[in-house]
Amino acid sequence: MKKWKKEIILNVPIEFAWPYFYGDISKKKKIFPKVVDEEITMETEQIIGTIINQSYQIGSVTEQYEITIKKYTNDPNYKAFQESFLLNNRFKMTTEYELESQSDKMTKFIYTSINKPKNPLLSIFQLFGNDEVIMNFLKRAKVAIELDFEETQNEEVK
Repeated sequence: MKKWKKEIILNVPIEFAWPYFYGDISKKKKIFPKVVDEEITMETEQIIGTIINQSYQIGSVTEQYEITIKKYTNDPNYKAFQESFLLNNRFKMTTEYELESQSDKMTKFIYTSINKPKNPLLSIFQLFGNDEVIMNFLKRAKVAIELDFEETQNEEVK
């Protein structure tokens, strides 16, 4: 099992950042450009346990993942969304997106990823993994969300 936990500060209010992680597919695509579509296949009232069928484009191949929501919190100063899915029928992936309000204009974004191989032999390959993909994702999310916020602010001034 390999676990990464990284954080970055977003210079946007928490309510502005939240839809990029949960609820707005057009915003989600800005930080997850390979996500093609999402369809809720089973919805629960409390959101936890909801199952989402996600289409993901890798080159010319479109893959489907059945994502299960394991954690969901939507409080004014703390928001969290945790999902679990099976990647390529080899790894059980758990990803968590946490947002903590730092001020009216700053939000801490904490990303946690846990990769657990179905086959113990695959654990060996995880020893060589680094956090480059995680750091690139955090930077891409920060740039996309802050740019959208800046554009929104500029439109309001006009």
